[in-house]
Formats: sequence, C-alpha cells, structure tokens
Amino acid sequence: MHALMWFDYVCPWAYLGRDRTQLMRDLGVDVTVLPYELHPEIPKAGIAVRPGGRLSRVFDHIGAECETLGIPFVAPARSRNSRLALEAVEVVRANWPENYLALDAALASAYWVHGEDIGSWEVIAGLVDRSGGNGDDTFELVADGVGRRALDASMTAAREHGVTATPAWWVNDALLIPGAQTREAVQRWVTKLQLRADAAPNDQNEPLFEAVSVDEGPPPGHN
Repeated sequence: MHALMWFDYVCPWAYLGRDRTQLMRDLGVDVTVLPYELHPEIPKAGIAVRPGGRLSRVFDHIGAECETLGIPFVAPARSRNSRLALEAVEVVRANWPENYLALDAALASAYWVHGEDIGSWEVIAGLVDRSGGNGDDTFELVADGVGRRALDASMTAAREHGVTATPAWWVNDALLIPGAQTREAVQRWVTKLQLRADAAPNDQNEPLFEAVSVDEGPPPGHN
C-alpha cells in the first residue's frame, strides 16, 4: 500500500501528523511526504501568538498529546512563514536525497522544539549544513526557482486530490484522511484498506477501491 501525505512545517496538526505517518509506515504503508504551504499570508517577520487565543489553545491540545506520545513539543511564540523552508527541503530531496530525512526532522524540531525562525535563510542554511548538506549550494537552487516549482507542483497535486489543509493523507488511491485523526482511527482505516486489497480479485479492469473521504465528525487536523 502507498500514501501521499501533505504537510506544512508551521502547522501544529501536521507536526502531530508526523506520528500518524510513522504509524502508517509501521503498518506497512509506503508514505511519500509532500509540501503544502498552508499560510502564505504570514509575513517574513512572523505573527505573535496571542496568549489564550485560538492558536494558543490548539498548542495546548497538541502539547498534551505530544506529552502522552513522548514527542518533544514547545509552543512557539511566533507563527512563521514556511515557504523558504518548504522550498529548501524540496531542493535537498531532489538533489541530495541522502540528506532529506535529516533536514526534514531538523526543520520540524527547529520550529516546534527550539522556537527558531524557519523563515530565515540563516537558520535554514545552518540546518542544511548540520544535516550533511551545503547551505550555499542549496540557496543557489532555491534562488533559481527549483524549490518553488516543486512546491507549486505539490500544491497542484494536493488540490487535485481535494486537499485544502494539512495534514492530509491520500491512501492507496482510495481514501482521503484529513487532519490528525486519532491513532486508533488511522489504524482501523488502514487495516480495512489492507483487508480489501488482499480480498480483491486480480481484475485490473475493475477499480479496487471507491474513492471516499473520512467523515466521522469534524476533522481535528484543519488549522
């Protein structure tokens, strides 16, 4: 089984969704992670998180679940623009794939654990270097539009699959899972798809799954 997963580094639900992606992989699903710019309107300087506001309450919820799962989480004081980080990680994926996973993890930790400004090229370049890459070489390709084109293509694919927010998983060309649903729900849906795949006839002219979307109440993953 395979799945496409769209994420944004500055989406708290997508940060929690990294756990759901790992769960799917543990269940035997081959997950390809793709970028999605959720908040292009955030300025370069970022936006302060209002204490007690809606986003602050979301952080409280995410923090509680992360604590239960043993995932490091420190709520950031400012929301940051993620486009440069998303473009940089796509450049690394395309040109130095051996460094992709390390940079991806470093960017997530930089924002959600250490409170760093991942909209700053200086911060990103340092993370690229520490992940085994070269910040200068990466910057040249970002400046040439390589990362922008990859991000734009991913956004187009997301819209074609009905994705409007992060995180979202398109599983086995059959099921769209929007938001950081519970681990129990994710395991149940993946298991059902696996059972259907195992039981399906070997007739390639018939669709294996009917395209459906999860609808078991309001999806908690929409930021």
